[in-house]
Amino acid sequence: MSSACFRMRHLALVSVSALLLAMACATSSSGKLQTTSGPEQRFSMVGNGFETSALITKDGAQGPSIDIGRYDNGATLRGTLLGRPFQLSIDQAAGTATGQGGQGPVTLNAVEEGDQLKCTGLVGRPSNITASKERIAGTMGLCSYDLARSGESYVGSRSCAGGISPVTVKFPTGILEWKPINICALMALLMSTP
Repeated sequence: MSSACFRMRHLALVSVSALLLAMACATSSSGKLQTTSGPEQRFSMVGNGFETSALITKDGAQGPSIDIGRYDNGATLRGTLLGRPFQLSIDQAAGTATGQGGQGPVTLNAVEEGDQLKCTGLVGRPSNITASKERIAGTMGLCSYDLARSGESYVGSRSCAGGISPVTVKFPTGILEWKPINICALMALLMSTP
């Protein structure tokens, strides 16, 4: 296991009790999502006047604004996001994902650099966000984040079309098992729109 991978695993344990959407979780031989053998996982993001949440299971992610399934041994995510069709093809080995969502085209690249995970690409618009043990900072889709670890959450500010507001983000506890591109996919799915 690479040093960067270990640090990302430590990031999730220490910071969030883990980090981000088993949507495309660690590749398995089954056609459905493989998160952990344990109970369901949850993602939540709460701020002034908004809340985004999703229940992550071995079959996909469901919540008030998301209904996505995992298919083709984790190579495809499809369903609806914010009431619009969504499809993402994931190449685990290359650390890339491409597809189409309600905001337009989606292309993601995941790169581990030192103790940081960098997610870059296009999520309706140019996106560049970095996650480390202590911080998550950058832009994903229509929203910018400046978050610092606080216990099991990341706390800070989020700026979307409606201005800057405080936000608290909690990631699924099983994030340690995820491939870097899957963490980026989670951010693209649940942190890119107001």
